[in-house]
Amino acid sequence: MSKGIVTYLPSHDGQPGTEIAWAADCREAFNRGVKLAQSWLDSAFGGWLWAVMIAERDLLPRAIDRRAFEVGFLGRVQQRLLALSQ
Repeated sequence: MSKGIVTYLPSHDGQPGTEIAWAADCREAFNRGVKLAQSWLDSAFGGWLWAVMIAERDLLPRAIDRRAFEVGFLGRVQQRLLALSQ
């Protein structure tokens, strides 16, 4: 399987970014996950983190897009958690 499409999680909260290679173009889903996580993190009342992620993820038709969405979403949340732990 060729991994030729790269997504990039930008640095945030003082944490480094990272590049992730995919076998198909799923940049839109990845970026959608990052943006939703950031929106949840910035919200005073974001609801349950897992419910927000699952509800939006399940709207994506392809498995690789759902995976990319999860990686983008959780990548941004991890950046925040690491920043808070320092």
